[in-house]
Amino acid sequence: MRGKTLKTGKGKLYYQVGGSGDALLLLHGNGESSDIFAQQFPFFTKYFTVYALDTRGHGKSALGVERLTFKQIATDILALLDKEGIQRVHVLGFSDGGNLGLYLAAHHPERIASLIAMGANYEADGLTDACNEETLERYEELLALPDSDPEKIQRLCIHNLMLEELDLSAEDLSRIQAPTMLLAGEFDLIRDDQTEAMHRLIPGSRKYIVPGGSHSFFVDDPKVLEQLAKKFYSSL
Repeated sequence: MRGKTLKTGKGKLYYQVGGSGDALLLLHGNGESSDIFAQQFPFFTKYFTVYALDTRGHGKSALGVERLTFKQIATDILALLDKEGIQRVHVLGFSDGGNLGLYLAAHHPERIASLIAMGANYEADGLTDACNEETLERYEELLALPDSDPEKIQRLCIHNLMLEELDLSAEDLSRIQAPTMLLAGEFDLIRDDQTEAMHRLIPGSRKYIVPGGSHSFFVDDPKVLEQLAKKFYSSL
């Protein structure tokens, strides 16, 4: 994988590229970077040209905005696709990256060839009670930071993607046309009924719960995702 830069009017964005074949976009979760998929790069680059983006405000990408939204990140992704000459892309997203994949598939269906969303949720309260409580506590801690802290705004912007910027609805999900597979761990941070609700709302979607899996099951056991993805893509 080699690093590249996308220049936008709101700061530079960093992404990694490697492999050959149809385009596959990997989208990381909240507060992470594209390196979360490092263990998957060797596998996916055998079948796809892989693009792994550090979304705005994450990793090596600039924040460049006062308020970070799914719409803004989707605009960034469309700019990336246009720069690379990609008309349609397969998307594999984790956590907030999965949510973003749902947003893209609902609002820009002509650009999305397929979607694998792992540990995703479309409702802000779709998290388990323990995770939701921890998320709110973390928000209070960030608010309490002194305004002089240079990272306060960026950290709040990123955290608010989970609390206030989850711009998805049941209607959005019902409009998704791309072949979709929803994955979650048996012991995920996302409630089981949230994953099931998304499965019912997205026409023709597939769902698989990884036995014994955590929220980041693909990090714990990369082979699980590789096997599921290979089966999914071979059926398209």
